[in-house]
Amino acid sequence: MRSAETTREQLLKIAVEMFAENGFAGTSLRSIAKRAGVSPALLIHHFGTKEALIKEAISETLGAWVAGEKAAMLDDESKRLQNWRAFMEKGTTPLNFFRQVLLAGGEYSQRLFDAAVSESEVLLDQMKQAGRLRDMSDKQTTALIMTVSGLGSVLLMSQIEKSMGGPISSDHVASRLMNSNNEMLRDGVFIPAGKTKKKAGN
Repeated sequence: MRSAETTREQLLKIAVEMFAENGFAGTSLRSIAKRAGVSPALLIHHFGTKEALIKEAISETLGAWVAGEKAAMLDDESKRLQNWRAFMEKGTTPLNFFRQVLLAGGEYSQRLFDAAVSESEVLLDQMKQAGRLRDMSDKQTTALIMTVSGLGSVLLMSQIEKSMGGPISSDHVASRLMNSNNEMLRDGVFIPAGKTKKKAGN
């Protein structure tokens, strides 16, 4: 017999999958219960309302996503591409779920955005402690920019894959995205004006 916690986790997993597929308006508690093979009353017992279920789905899905992202970023350089690909291959449902959250707007998207900024700040702190981060003049704004980049990619995923010529989890696309991202974060892409003039005079 499954424990109450296992049942709750399974119901949450199914809810996230259905929200990712059909959006919030297109997914009812009854339809989630039907796919899970339980009564709507059991779903209400565990989560109370659809609103409460959505809030928990956002919190849990973002938490799991960030945990995987942190592990991939903090791992050894030689393993990063392999870990990134494995991470993205598992990420179809969470990414589609985040997309639905953003499209829903209002409180849902604000909740996701605020939580993502907060998690980005935590990640920056951990990278700093691990000796993998330079000093920053404004950590909060850096976290904000990271969040905008990440969530913007979620909204534009199909366009990104079309432009790159394949799914983000493929070897070719994953390596290009990861390498360019690392290059920008590690080295930057702009040359200071003073250095540009100096080079031109040589």
